[in-house]
Amino acid sequence: MKATLNLRFDKSTIEAAKEYALKKQTSVSEIVETYLKRITARRQKKKFASDSLIGILKQHKKLTDEEIKELYLKGKHDA
Repeated sequence: MKATLNLRFDKSTIEAAKEYALKKQTSVSEIVETYLKRITARRQKKKFASDSLIGILKQHKKLTDEEIKELYLKGKHDA
């Protein structure tokens, strides 16, 4: 479902965005939506990755940094 979002930009930015969208055969709305999807997806991936790393590190909390590095590299190359 699509919804409306009002944004305010200076006039020159709006005109430049419209020209860019025209050249790319798309709309300013589509450009903004794609950008917002991209940046919010990155945040979700980072959060997910860090959560999984915390779980792994808790399992190996008595290991040294070098031992953790060796486990990581071994797992990476075994796959």
